[in-house]
Amino acid sequence: MKSNKFLVGFLAFAMYFLTGAACVMVGSSMPQLVDMYHMPISKVVILGSAYALGRILTVLITGKLVEKLGSLKVLFVGVLLTGIFLAGVPTFQSFYAGLVFTFIGGVGMGSQDATTPVLLSYAFSKNSYDGSLSGGQGLFGVGTFVAPFLIGVFLKGKLPFYLSYYVLAAFAVLMLILIPFAKIQKKSTDGNPEDAEPVKPLYTKNAIVSYISIFIVVFAFSALSSALGLYIASFAQSIGVSPSNAAFMFTVYNIGCVIGGFVFMVVLRFIKSQTVLMMNCAGAFVAIAIALAINTAQAYFICLFIAGLFLGVLFSVIVAISTRIGYKHMSIASSLVATASGAGDFLTPMITGAVVASFGLKSAFTFSLAMLAICVVAALVLKLDTTETKIPSEQIEV
Repeated sequence: MKSNKFLVGFLAFAMYFLTGAACVMVGSSMPQLVDMYHMPISKVVILGSAYALGRILTVLITGKLVEKLGSLKVLFVGVLLTGIFLAGVPTFQSFYAGLVFTFIGGVGMGSQDATTPVLLSYAFSKNSYDGSLSGGQGLFGVGTFVAPFLIGVFLKGKLPFYLSYYVLAAFAVLMLILIPFAKIQKKSTDGNPEDAEPVKPLYTKNAIVSYISIFIVVFAFSALSSALGLYIASFAQSIGVSPSNAAFMFTVYNIGCVIGGFVFMVVLRFIKSQTVLMMNCAGAFVAIAIALAINTAQAYFICLFIAGLFLGVLFSVIVAISTRIGYKHMSIASSLVATASGAGDFLTPMITGAVVASFGLKSAFTFSLAMLAICVVAALVLKLDTTETKIPSEQIEV
């Protein structure tokens, strides 16, 4: 039993790592893909949009499939699709084939959104569930480092960049071999209905208020994350930082995110997710506000690292809260979070593009600060509207 739970937990964490690496492969290999397709970067970047579109359009369907077919079967399909994407892009070196394969990869990532919370709820105790999601987010961040690292290693060794795609595809094959050996057994209730629940339920005073707050937090968080990812390096160069160090500024931010994910895996065992959500949004707000006030390269390096420590765990915390509220339909609840996140990712480039064009690169940080302020308010509302103890039905508002 314990060994089976270990395997289920391993597969969930492995999926976090795999999708973390897969989702940045196109961006990390963009210069090489431009050469491979003999097309301008303005067209090749559409591959990233195809990946995002695959995730957004199918993640809700994937959530429903988890309830009908089971999380392990859907995980198998998701890993298979991710492997097809990773093997297909370098094997069929056509731009239009690339569009198809990146869309397939996005569908595969949607399976991670829907399956991993369910798998971790089985592999870990109810008290450790929130922290396990944080650890998964940390491994997702590790994956985003591994992808460009592999590309750099192969290029430095004067080997084709696309070997990195095949290495990750081989990891997907390993997961496909292991999945059939994993089994999810029903938990023993011992006569107590609450023991049958996959996670410790989180109750709401008004479900509509809680879900609207979650949507706002997810959308705003994804918007600020996208804005920082798009503009940190360019902004750094605009204030006199060399191109190599400008890229390192974004790396420092990502390092903070990864470290934060693992640190809060422990913290969440002692502090409620709702409190961590509000506290971390406020902490990141203060860090970025200080950077804007001091306005030096050194301040941005330090404050972005600190902001990363707070922000790295937020998505997993939001998923934890959402799945505990919707504990009877966990896969659908996590899919809804992913949909809101995808909407934020999709709209941010258009919004920030207009803002930056009008007010300059520094306005991207102001935009991020505004999104964090929205996150703080929505997180406060969510905290006030939720409780760990069951509310008598006559006190619940719908």
